[in-house]
Amino acid sequence: MQDAINWDHKQKRAKSNNEKNCEDLINQLPNGIPGAILSKLPINEAAKTSILSRKWRYMWTFYSGTLEFDGSPVMKDMKKDLKRVRGRHLQMAMETMFDAERQTYINWTNELLSSLKSPTLQGLKFWFHVGKGYNVDKWVQFAIQKKVQKLELYFGQAFEYVLPLQMFKLAGFNSLRVLRLRSVAVTKEMLEYLLCCCPLLETLSLISSEVPETMKVIDQSLKLKCLELVKCWNPASLEIFAENLVSFKYFGPCLDIKFKSVPRLEEATFRGALETFVRLSFLPQIKMLKLDITENAPEEIYWLHQLPDLNNLKHLELVVCIDDDSTLSDCVLLLKAMPSLWRFTLKMQNTKPTFRTERKLTVESEYSIKELELVGFCGAGCEVELAMFLVQSSVELQKITIDTRLPTEPKLKHFQTWHHEENRKRALKLQEKILPGVEFVCL
Repeated sequence: MQDAINWDHKQKRAKSNNEKNCEDLINQLPNGIPGAILSKLPINEAAKTSILSRKWRYMWTFYSGTLEFDGSPVMKDMKKDLKRVRGRHLQMAMETMFDAERQTYINWTNELLSSLKSPTLQGLKFWFHVGKGYNVDKWVQFAIQKKVQKLELYFGQAFEYVLPLQMFKLAGFNSLRVLRLRSVAVTKEMLEYLLCCCPLLETLSLISSEVPETMKVIDQSLKLKCLELVKCWNPASLEIFAENLVSFKYFGPCLDIKFKSVPRLEEATFRGALETFVRLSFLPQIKMLKLDITENAPEEIYWLHQLPDLNNLKHLELVVCIDDDSTLSDCVLLLKAMPSLWRFTLKMQNTKPTFRTERKLTVESEYSIKELELVGFCGAGCEVELAMFLVQSSVELQKITIDTRLPTEPKLKHFQTWHHEENRKRALKLQEKILPGVEFVCL
């Protein structure tokens, strides 16, 4: 009995010594190392390090990584429930509960921000429905004071917020590298400030935001590498002179776009007016193109006939409504303008196995495609026809990947159910028609 007690005492003493040794090792870390460790963690994980030792108790308050506030899990669940609820009284009750939870989350956000003592932060993201009447200027001011490199702002569609130019001017915001805004108004003066007084700015993304009618991105010293305009209001013309620009993204209606000097631009993403797309002067130089034609009427597809030869294009990602009778000819039309294409990713929407029967296409040209990827495949006749056409016309094909896990847009009402296993069986039947030397992957 005494031996057992002694053994238990030795174990406890050894455990205590190990904990003490571990604490000593943690406390002996060189200056700068703890901060570097904390900055790599999410803030909630960084706060948990306060239990490691007395020295680490408040070290998390010097956190200098990226903070992301996108709403509590409870808020996200309640938001989903609000969309499904029926009955006015029940809806009003749930809205009241949601407002209370949102206020709790905002209070927690403010308490956390007030606890931080680090002079800088790598990034700051506010991306949730704040509610009308709340003063978010102090959050933007906090971002400026902390000299963040990446700032992302979205306070909800119903929240009318104008990016505060005077606040930027007073403090000076020369640390900014990435600015992403959604449903935030940007004045002409604000845009000019961002381009002239934020010398490190590399990415500017404006989503569903009000922008100047005439936009000019002109500066030889500008470091801007990525410009995104997605469903913005007001723009009528865009003029760009940015020699470091690498990527351009535009979703929207017809726009007068003039690219005066973009020698490094090699990636483009486009959805909207094809009339604008085919007239983009930089198209012949790009290497990667993402094109969505799901919102274009058949008569608008005509503009693809005006597409110049894209001799440098290596990767095409095309999003289509595959049930449309013109889809096959649209794909063929595009491929003819891309003689050097080696990777083709086709993302399909609105497909059902019963939509159309196969309609034979004759192989008139040979393509240099080496990798073919079909996403959202469910085995419709038109899909099978298109897949076989591409396989037969791609004389250098090395790999084909067919992804049947989910459609390209799973939120569409057409997809109340998605029969993954049935779709996969249909896809596997194609394997018998593929040449033995071609790698076949079915997901």
